Amino acid sequence: MSKKKIYVIGTNVDKSLSPLIFNHWFKKYKINAIYDFRTIKEKNFNKEINEILKEKNLCGLNVTTPFKEKILKKMDKLDKASKIIRAVNCVTIRNNKYYGSNTDWVGFGEALLNAMLEQQINITKNGKVILIGYGGAAKAVLYNLSLMGAVWKNNTLVFNRSKRKINIPFISQKTTLSLGKIQNYLNDAFLIINTTPRNTLADLKIKKINREVAVCDIVYKPKETKFLKHFTKPSAKIYGIHMLINQARPCFFEWFGVRPSEDEALTNKLLKEISK
Repeated sequence: MSKKKIYVIGTNVDKSLSPLIFNHWFKKYKINAIYDFRTIKEKNFNKEINEILKEKNLCGLNVTTPFKEKILKKMDKLDKASKIIRAVNCVTIRNNKYYGSNTDWVGFGEALLNAMLEQQINITKNGKVILIGYGGAAKAVLYNLSLMGAVWKNNTLVFNRSKRKINIPFISQKTTLSLGKIQNYLNDAFLIINTTPRNTLADLKIKKINREVAVCDIVYKPKETKFLKHFTKPSAKIYGIHMLINQARPCFFEWFGVRPSEDEALTNKLLKEISK
């Protein structure tokens, strides 16, 4: 039997941890497949993605920045989440058809749930959830929050550099707020989530925050990002590496019908990698 192929595609994927994750699972579950990365330049996207999608033995793709939205037009069918979020991070190929799904929201949801079960997140009725950024990953996070009940969908505030319309159903906020206004809301927050590659709080010259508040950074390298270090007494931390692992599990299930279990060996490999 020919070895199946899967790639992660993006403009800066040579340091992606996805090959480490999936090749570990292939060995663990004795699956005849190989996972690798393919770097694509934005200007060559259409030409190169068409060539990749036609490769023999290709059974799936992971899609990362900046192609999660561009890949939509190549799909024959989208799942419910990717239709709403308007971003695809998982492509499954069956019978020469391309099926797009979004598992980023699942990854964030699992990481948040685990933090809620293991750590103290003081959810308050009128408290705020602050979401920094409004790219594809932020929309996936917002979609998950929209499914979590009234406190979450009514009290989540999204801040972004440019004004953007919010199209996620159930979220009461309809347009993003300016990043410059974020300091006015920090004291009311019980959870602050960063989806950008920078520590926006430091960029805005906001002093380190010493109140007890739960914090999340979806950036996974290093584990303790500059954003997370901006909080001196966080009540809980949600790490990007946990979101990465948990968004990969449903992808693996889509492709091979196996949902990988908790795996301390894999987690240790990843922690070692991001500490370099």
